[in-house]
Amino acid sequence: MADDDSEQHMDTSLPYNIIACIIFAFMSSCLFFPNNDYIPLDRRTASVIAGTMCYLTRNFFFPNNKMNVEEAVDFDVLLLLAAIMCINYIIVNQKETLAVVEYVQNQIRDKPKNGFWLVAFSAFLASPFLTNDGVCLLFVEPILNAFSELEDDEESKKKDEEEELDFNSDSDFKLERKDALYFLLGLACSSNLGSALTYTGNPQNMIVSQDAVGVMPPYLFLAYMLLPSLGGWLMTLLWIQRCWMRMRGDACNQRKERSGHFKSLQAGNPMIDSASGHSISTEMDQKTIEMANVDTDRALMLQEAINDRRKRHKKKPLDLVIFTKKSTDGDDFGMSMDTPKKQTMLKKVAKIIVSPFPYAMMMIMAIMIALIFIDIMSIAGLVCMTAVVMTIILVLGNHWQGLPIFGGHEDAPPLTAAEKKMNTALFFDELFDSIDYSLLLIFLGTFIVVENMDSTGLPKRLWDSIVGDTPFDTFASVFGISVFIITSSQFLGNVAVIQLAKPNVAELDDDEKRYAWAIISFVATVGGNLTITGSAANIIVAEKASRIDPNSSVDFFTHARVCFMVTLVSVVLGSFMITAVVMVDNNLRESW
Repeated sequence: MADDDSEQHMDTSLPYNIIACIIFAFMSSCLFFPNNDYIPLDRRTASVIAGTMCYLTRNFFFPNNKMNVEEAVDFDVLLLLAAIMCINYIIVNQKETLAVVEYVQNQIRDKPKNGFWLVAFSAFLASPFLTNDGVCLLFVEPILNAFSELEDDEESKKKDEEEELDFNSDSDFKLERKDALYFLLGLACSSNLGSALTYTGNPQNMIVSQDAVGVMPPYLFLAYMLLPSLGGWLMTLLWIQRCWMRMRGDACNQRKERSGHFKSLQAGNPMIDSASGHSISTEMDQKTIEMANVDTDRALMLQEAINDRRKRHKKKPLDLVIFTKKSTDGDDFGMSMDTPKKQTMLKKVAKIIVSPFPYAMMMIMAIMIALIFIDIMSIAGLVCMTAVVMTIILVLGNHWQGLPIFGGHEDAPPLTAAEKKMNTALFFDELFDSIDYSLLLIFLGTFIVVENMDSTGLPKRLWDSIVGDTPFDTFASVFGISVFIITSSQFLGNVAVIQLAKPNVAELDDDEKRYAWAIISFVATVGGNLTITGSAANIIVAEKASRIDPNSSVDFFTHARVCFMVTLVSVVLGSFMITAVVMVDNNLRESW
């Protein structure tokens, strides 16, 4: 394979290499800085244009170096992403999942710090099995939905000017829209760090496993990566939280400087509301609600307004009372409290037995995760098969019970044949709409451009000059290789770098191969947190966030400002940990 690559590289000419470099620089600049003043193109458009230019130039201007798109594009990764998007749509719309998502969103709103760590830890645990790209696809939208009901930053600033917030206290710390950035950064970094634990955590580790699994079984790979990944995760999350708190503290200080006169206005009577001038009295608030109970809409509106004011002055909110209208008149002015019905444990168990299909989705997910560790088919094939099985069971199971897909009550009359047909058509429309085709186009164009750049032989020559004659035998060699991998990953992508390293590492003996793949895999994966283009997971988070909420988008400079230094430290310390673990493992092997 190395001979074939060298022959392909020697056949390229200087004009070919120059054009390939120009196309690569064009796409890289748009990935780093989309919609900039000089090239106003988004990532999707730039990737498609760059991929098309590569194909046209090689097939028409350089016919001796024609491109084979089937070999250039990793369709397994595209199918994997599409299948995960379908599974995401099915799982997220299950009642059980909606309850979990609601709990996480409530944690984010009510206790932002706890929610931040809950999201990050969940991503860290899930990414070794669902891949870092899949976890980011699953988590981005639910996270941003937690911020959708928040007030605009300008409105929150006006309220915060009247308060002194203690950022060390969860009770005083209130969520703002701009906090979404740090939740997204925590999600992307946690997914990348967690995916380093297993061969199935990300596409580059899957390529590593093709050559490394013979000398480094999955359990040994996990043992090598556990301490570096966990340590890097804790360090990265603590640093992101520190940047988050510092941003909030600086913003709060600026607001106080602009509104320093507020405390002097409030000093005379701290129980006077600044907006209305009325006394904030619990007895008066309750009486106001009771007087308005003759009109349900007016009562609810007044309750929300009163509680909003009481929260701003750190007073306990009054319990909201929900009313329903009655047709008969009575002492309650035609209103009565709507008390929820409690469901006994026996009824819950009976519901699971009679209607197992929502729970079957979770069981299928668990089976898929377990089968990942059994080499029965490719990861992409397993995930695609899981998506198809989930879809079939969901449609047939719910229609067999006469229930609509994603909803319906057992007491409701069963659907008619026409209603089932309409419900199925609607489900499949939404299922295919859930696939982010723009994101797939970005990956498609990136694969073509990276293969085009690799065909010039320039990355291979740079690799050979850095590695030297004795790779991984000296500190200088390990350091040089690590610098090359973490740097080139930001431009070529970590998958392309692993493919470049594969024929070179395959020639090493078993001990050196274990150490080489451990270092290369860890640096390529964790180094993806360095910049926004270092990992596909970062691109996924940035692209989906920009479409869901443009105000929460992640740009190159913001990502680098928060993640650059802590990623470098994590890579260095993690490499030293891996070196120590490999040395201990080699000594134990010799003693045995």
